[in-house]
Amino acid sequence: MKDPQQEVPLPFAAQTGQAMAAPLSTVGVSVASAASEEEGEYLVSVFGSSPDTDSAVTTGAVKTSFAPWHHPVKQIVREYQWVDLVKKLIDEDRSEGDRGTLKYFTLPGADLLDVRLLASALESTGTKIEYFGFDSGYTDESGETHGDETGSYLSAESALRQAGRITDEAVVLGDRLEDIALKGSHAAEQLRQKDVFDVVNIDACDHLGYKPVGRSTSIFDAVEKLLAHQLKAEKSWLLFVTTRANTALLGETATKLQGAIHKNLEMHGSAFATPLADCIGGSEPTIATDMNGHWANQSLDFLKLFSVGMGKYLLQYFHAQQNLPAKVELVSTFAYKVSSDSPDMLSLAFRITPKGLVVQQATAGGAAAIPAVELSHAVSVVARAKKIWDLDEGIKDAAVLKECVDSTEKLLSSANYDIGAWRTWLSDLPVRPLQLN
Repeated sequence: MKDPQQEVPLPFAAQTGQAMAAPLSTVGVSVASAASEEEGEYLVSVFGSSPDTDSAVTTGAVKTSFAPWHHPVKQIVREYQWVDLVKKLIDEDRSEGDRGTLKYFTLPGADLLDVRLLASALESTGTKIEYFGFDSGYTDESGETHGDETGSYLSAESALRQAGRITDEAVVLGDRLEDIALKGSHAAEQLRQKDVFDVVNIDACDHLGYKPVGRSTSIFDAVEKLLAHQLKAEKSWLLFVTTRANTALLGETATKLQGAIHKNLEMHGSAFATPLADCIGGSEPTIATDMNGHWANQSLDFLKLFSVGMGKYLLQYFHAQQNLPAKVELVSTFAYKVSSDSPDMLSLAFRITPKGLVVQQATAGGAAAIPAVELSHAVSVVARAKKIWDLDEGIKDAAVLKECVDSTEKLLSSANYDIGAWRTWLSDLPVRPLQLN
């Protein structure tokens, strides 16, 4: 994995292999996660109005309508986080006889861009992808929900299957991600029938505390449901969380993240407070005041604190599982702009390694103490959060920009997008426009 504090190595461009046939969709053009009815207002203010959807012809035709995840910055996330870490998982944590299938939870969107890229990257290992996930459609800036491109999705899925890149069990359902946290729901039942995943990719364009209209569960509730599902894992697995991290959109999530950090401060005092203060540019004597200030102000220090909180929450979650504990590592932290002058999207990558079933002796009695959170793991989370990579700064490097643009063009071409129209769309963006020669 590349360290974002070091020079970015090149070449970076994705090896997307032969072009897949036609554009694809599942139940609609997705925001690669549980898209919200609220998204339209901020999307149009940040990314401008999309071309008339009639111009984005469905199956077999070139597409000219684009979405936030088509920006080259997103390709850095796909390549430097998702592809790099998945390849490392297969190469280093799976034996040759255990590389046949990658079980992958995803919110792929209409074009299966993540699946295309991962399938190509894993071709040399002979690994097929068995994906499972949800796509409930995408609400655009006009409030219209798109969800009727099943034909184009099936076309691309068929091409992937014929190329031997995915298994026959690969499936995307039309439910909402949040519904897996609803007991007895179709989504929850379908998840229950699945084995543990090698990779869980929550690529959410909304904030973790978001609850869809008419729903009582949030994205964070869904994440917790997936964590419980993964308790059965016996091998290391990856958790990718991409989320809007805005000081105005913290909600109930903030309570859990802040509580996880404060618990460590109470347990370990200066041993944890000192590295945390160094991470967010504060000082140990004023750490509480420093944190309060960062939780209220959009900045990279706020995103560092958010990353630490998420990592600490996961650490405490798995340490609380007395019989099925696991080690949690924050592997990388990327940030970029969506709707703010400062970065307000986070892409976090965690590696979770089960420690195996812990059997209590009969003499332990009816009560067993929850193990203390390991200080070394907590400090490691802080150290990685400090190395957050601002991708908007990263693409100011001409070589990095060229590589991620080239890679995005290859990927979009494989999904049958008009690259000329894409370049025009980039140049007209209200936020972070790119003029490409």
